[in-house]
Amino acid sequence: MKPLVVEKTVQQAVDRLLLEQGSYTPLELLLMEGRLLFADYEAWRSGQCRYLDELLFGDPEQSRDLLQQAAAYVEALKLEAEPISYNRWGGGGGDLPFSPQSGFDRLFHTTYGKPAEIPQMDLFMDATGATLVNGIQAALIGRDFAEARRQLDLLFDADPGNNRLGSLEQLVEASGRLNQSVVDVVAGELDYLQQELLPLAADQLGAGSRDFLAPFWRRLIQAVWADDFNPERPELHASYMAIQVEAWEQVQQSIEAQADWAKQPLLVRRYAQASGRLQQSERAVCCWFRLCWGFPDQTGAIGREAESDLRHRWQCFVDLESELPNQDFPAWSLLEQPGLIKRLAAADCLADVKIPEDYRVTAELAAAGVAAVPAADLIEQRKRLKELNPELFRHYLKRFGRG
Repeated sequence: MKPLVVEKTVQQAVDRLLLEQGSYTPLELLLMEGRLLFADYEAWRSGQCRYLDELLFGDPEQSRDLLQQAAAYVEALKLEAEPISYNRWGGGGGDLPFSPQSGFDRLFHTTYGKPAEIPQMDLFMDATGATLVNGIQAALIGRDFAEARRQLDLLFDADPGNNRLGSLEQLVEASGRLNQSVVDVVAGELDYLQQELLPLAADQLGAGSRDFLAPFWRRLIQAVWADDFNPERPELHASYMAIQVEAWEQVQQSIEAQADWAKQPLLVRRYAQASGRLQQSERAVCCWFRLCWGFPDQTGAIGREAESDLRHRWQCFVDLESELPNQDFPAWSLLEQPGLIKRLAAADCLADVKIPEDYRVTAELAAAGVAAVPAADLIEQRKRLKELNPELFRHYLKRFGRG
């Protein structure tokens, strides 16, 4: 059997997880690579579906291949494998299955980290206190707040001097807010969440803070859902809060509710990001093209917020020896990937945009170049592009020749 070839992109994704979290967990890779929506993960943890693999984006075999490559890579790094299980949120029920296929299920339920060091006696925390702290943390991450409260009371009695007691108490007390509606002071609630609760949860719960904090973000989404976008306080729009929990469909819906959203560069960026994560690639590309034409000073966001293939193309554009202005990225993209022309036309997502003429001419020339139309039949289009954008015309000649 041939050894499994691990693609460079998979190595880079795993390296990023190892750097950020100190370990590799298949769940985090699926989320990061857009194979799984956080909302679908929440539905699984809430008991709304039996198998999580049924909710994966795209061909399940591609997701299996991704996890196989990642496992081969971390094993080559000599990281230590350890089983990991997921229970239903809120308590009750046993371990949740990922897939009815045993091999796929086992891949998902195996995490990798550095070999554990020999445990040392903690002089500041006795065994009972340590056990209770771990139990409170697990209950908070699992959204079993009644159990977290019960174990917190036990910790008060068993180890009142525990150095984590105060912080864990704040997290348990914060869970009570989830039963209260946000009335008027959304800005204050957001400030509390970002400035106090978020860093506290990150410190006490680590990577599990995401699962703990998601209901707090959803509470704010509900509170501001009908509010208009205010560019002076852009974080008070539902699209911002929905991004925090990767609720990409809600991001799109909240933006679409704004009649003039295409005139707000930040909303265009958020919509593009959501479209990319939902694998609506043509819609995402159209949004990034809008940004280039309407708000060229904002286009650096492509290199940070777009999907990996477009980020790579943007970097190639930025690195061109013969530089082009940011407004020319869409036309240059057509020269590099002429297949975009038909895909964007079929998507019809630029019908309401005032498209630059040099882009239109470039599209005609790129399509003709792919179809091997003789240069003699393209004299007028070539002449027009040279008049409109001489530098872009030179890139066209490099791509399709001077014949």
